[in-house]
Amino acid sequence: MKNSKPISQSKQQKVIDELVGQRVSINPGFFDAELITALYQELVGLEKQEQLRAAHIGKQQQRAQIRDIRGDAIHWINAETDAQRRFLAEMTQLQNALNQQLFLGLTELEAHYAHYPPGMGYQKHLDSFQNNNLRRITIVVYLNPDWQKDDGGELEIYDDDEVIAKVLPLGGTLVCFVSEEIPHKVAITRRERFSIAGWFRVRDTAAAPTS
Repeated sequence: MKNSKPISQSKQQKVIDELVGQRVSINPGFFDAELITALYQELVGLEKQEQLRAAHIGKQQQRAQIRDIRGDAIHWINAETDAQRRFLAEMTQLQNALNQQLFLGLTELEAHYAHYPPGMGYQKHLDSFQNNNLRRITIVVYLNPDWQKDDGGELEIYDDDEVIAKVLPLGGTLVCFVSEEIPHKVAITRRERFSIAGWFRVRDTAAAPTS
């Protein structure tokens, strides 16, 4: 795995302009094939080794595992491999560009792999927890080497109750949107579906300082 590559200014600017104008940005082919292949192979290996855990919904006391609502299994990305480090480095470039132009004060990216088996999806939801809006920009990265419309598993993006976009989870695509404003849903998939979900966050100023 080579070192991270600079993300082109035009790709970064497209994301920024569309977030400002539409609150959503859809970017097929944002990542190069080498990185996507490495991330895909890593996630497939984690799934085969049973290193994924069923995802939960809610936060703290309201946290629950309800497969009928959310059917993926996850593994947090923490820079433990070359592929993860390159991915995080490239996302840091985007984070810096967002901060420079939009003054968002983003301080970190939290991200995890996600695997949806056939027959699973994620019902319509927002990514910002109630009374906690530390997540500002959601990112979704697709790793699947090929995908057809009949495979299902589209990301459905809403404006209130109206679906305004459906995104096929084709490898290399990056989707970004404003976390606390954009409801979205993962439609039921008919085949194994591999992706990364993440959130650019701001610092929790209410957290107790560490000594």
